[in-house]
Amino acid sequence: MTRVIFDAFAALAILFAGLMVVTRHAVRSVLSLVVAFFALAASYVMLGEPFIGALQVIVYAGAILVLFLFVLMLLNIGRPPTDRGGRPVQAFLGSLGAVAFAAMLLGALRSSGTAMPGAAPVPPDPASLGEPASLARVLFGEYLLHFEAISVLLLAALVGAFVLARRETRA
Repeated sequence: MTRVIFDAFAALAILFAGLMVVTRHAVRSVLSLVVAFFALAASYVMLGEPFIGALQVIVYAGAILVLFLFVLMLLNIGRPPTDRGGRPVQAFLGSLGAVAFAAMLLGALRSSGTAMPGAAPVPPDPASLGEPASLARVLFGEYLLHFEAISVLLLAALVGAFVLARRETRA
């Protein structure tokens, strides 16, 4: 039964993430992303990681998406113009690319169920599942380089956002 619930939340996250990409209205796109983040948090809880699920809700759905909504409201972006015609070749190639990507994704998911050669993974201690201390040991031990690379990437994105948002003053 838990597998069915997990699959339902995973499908919901994929559906609303796709809706976020396809929707042309910016506020609807952000709201679709909120639903996708909540479904992803529920998936984390179903996997036995309630701490990661809570962080997902607090950090992403609570802080970052509220910031996105404030920026959209401050920019006062209107509805995009509806241009339904003009480029049938691009629409065909885009649809063909989406179908090819979906086929490759399904093929990769189908082949991922096979056994991988190598040592069997060590199961985590059931007593330490969901504890911040065990997560910190893994994150700052084994994945320290990855963690620092992501922090540098976020810093670069922050500097880029400041440069783009800065208004030029004329003398």
